[in-house]
Amino acid sequence: MPAQLIHPAPDDESDSDEPLLSGSGLVSQECAEDVMSAWRACMEEWRAKEDGARPDTLASLIANGVPDMLRGEVWQLLAKVHLDKELKESYQGLLEKDCLAEQVILRDIHRTFPAHEYFKKTVVENILDNSMCGLVLDDWCAIRLPAHEYFKASGGDGQQKLFRISKAYAIHDEEVSYCQGLSFLAASLLLHMPEDEAFCTLVKIMFDFQLRDLFKLGFDSLHLRFYQLNALIKDYESELFAHLDKLGVETHMYASQWFLTLFTAKFPLQMVFFIIDLFLSQGMPTIFHISLALLRDSKRDLLQLDFEGILKYFRVTLPRRYRTEANARSLIQRAVELKISHKKLAKYEADYVEMKEKEAEAEDPTKRLQRENDRYCKTIIRLEQENDDLAHELVTSKIELRKKLDTAEDELESSKNAVERLSRANADVMEENKNLLAEYEQLKEMCRREVERLEIEGETKERVANEYKGFFAEQAKRAEREREEFDKQKKAIMSRISSCDSCWSSVQEWEANRSPARSPQEELGISDLITRLEEREAHVRAVELELAQTKLLLVEEQCRNQDLSHQMTTSMSANGAAGMESEGKKWLKKTMASLKDVRTSLKYNERTNSAVSICV
Repeated sequence: MPAQLIHPAPDDESDSDEPLLSGSGLVSQECAEDVMSAWRACMEEWRAKEDGARPDTLASLIANGVPDMLRGEVWQLLAKVHLDKELKESYQGLLEKDCLAEQVILRDIHRTFPAHEYFKKTVVENILDNSMCGLVLDDWCAIRLPAHEYFKASGGDGQQKLFRISKAYAIHDEEVSYCQGLSFLAASLLLHMPEDEAFCTLVKIMFDFQLRDLFKLGFDSLHLRFYQLNALIKDYESELFAHLDKLGVETHMYASQWFLTLFTAKFPLQMVFFIIDLFLSQGMPTIFHISLALLRDSKRDLLQLDFEGILKYFRVTLPRRYRTEANARSLIQRAVELKISHKKLAKYEADYVEMKEKEAEAEDPTKRLQRENDRYCKTIIRLEQENDDLAHELVTSKIELRKKLDTAEDELESSKNAVERLSRANADVMEENKNLLAEYEQLKEMCRREVERLEIEGETKERVANEYKGFFAEQAKRAEREREEFDKQKKAIMSRISSCDSCWSSVQEWEANRSPARSPQEELGISDLITRLEEREAHVRAVELELAQTKLLLVEEQCRNQDLSHQMTTSMSANGAAGMESEGKKWLKKTMASLKDVRTSLKYNERTNSAVSICV
């Protein structure tokens, strides 16, 4: 991710006696379209390679600097972080462990990139706010605020992350642990990638690029690098070498931070990022290239200064010369163009080893043995301290494990008792379910027989009703025919005798005085027949209504039977339900009572229908 950076100091401050704060400088986010296109093509080719092999075009692209928006991914690919997935997974586990160097780390955190806002708010303030790490802070409250944007924003989020990365590395690398200078490199990585990825990249740089050798006990590898740089200055800049040697300015007085922090402690961020680009691409020789380029650029000024002036120049003036991107790019270009033979570096290393051997031979054996003895004593003290810490940790772990074991045994015993209790309850429930299932089968059979009986009675009544309907329809048709025939005959007779007055009066008298003693068909009359027909139809409607009610009762019984089946299935599946026995009995009694009520109602309807049929 791009770093948020503050502007460099104005030009009128260039002669200030105060050194340039680390983390200062403006990092350009601009990149030409053709350069970005070339980088995109290179990145696509690079990502496709599972072994992480570098593309052929990478070297020429890195010589001009990596676009800031791509630096996070490019640095991880150069360090081959993606090939070590276990390292990233171990990060959170390292943070949970205790670290003996926590207080040392806290003392250095606020001095890391104080010109960048992300690192401004101190870890101490965050501890006071959040009680982080549970440290005693009485001696820390007066620490001043640093000044870098990334480590101020989000309530000191940058310093918290930087503290965790430094702590995790100190635990991961027990031999080196934490040394001053590591935090500057970690902060540079943290400005371009997430916390866990920054930790993995830091580990890869320290181990795979031989940077951790510079921090080992005795600093033998660091003194070797000083010797090699001094020899290069003598070969490439003999005049400057003679001047520095005459004044007694030794290499370690100005170059120690260059090697230990990769120039990140004093120089502007734009230049720092360019140097890290080259270091991850070419390795340790990059430091020699940059160092010689710096000395060549400063040769004219250094030759005019005395001892104190030279030290101040390296500390204050030299970093300020590269606050602009143009000056930084120019220096990097000259450093890349320097031709330093690897064979020459190897020769210098062999000369240094030979010199040390001669010094050891010429040294008083007593002093040499005393020095070795002191070193061994320090090692023994360190190992004893580590042993005590491990023993304390072991005892604490055993006590904690014993407590956990006792708790687990108690929980196991409780679980066994619970299992036995639930097993007995389950057996009781199974027996109850078995009894309920038998009662359910009996009830189901009784319901089936009752439904069959109701179906037979319904069919019988439906058949009788159909017979009644047919009979009544036939009688109605017959009565209608007889009435029509009677009307025809009556009209014919009336038409014949209407002209005779004596006959007509006789007919009227006969109609008024005719005797009721007639044949059954004559006595019945049309009106009586119609009345009886209406009564029959009313009876048929009553029978149909009764049949409909019977069918409705049948449907209701079928629905109750289905509900009963569902409830029995639910009861069988709920083995652990409490109170199953009492609820099952109540439900069964209620169901039996409902069936008895229905049966009584059906018998009453049957007797009523029989009485109606008899009356009709």
